[in-house]
Amino acid sequence: MFYGMGKTRMGEYDFSSWTIHMAFIIVFSNIWGLIFREWKGSSRRTHQIITAGIIVLVASTVVVGLGSYLKSHGM
Repeated sequence: MFYGMGKTRMGEYDFSSWTIHMAFIIVFSNIWGLIFREWKGSSRRTHQIITAGIIVLVASTVVVGLGSYLKSHGM
């Protein structure tokens, strides 16, 4: 439902909606797992990798959004 709503508002940049949608799913599910202790018992290194992955996904979403914004403003 949310993907369909977002895609219709992306205009000519709807190609980036799938990237943002998938990144959101991965980030949300990993944070959900951390909050509810699904990763309990795993090593500290595993937690660091999960955190780094979430940061990379959020940063990549920002880059995609910034690129779409700059393109829409003719830059």
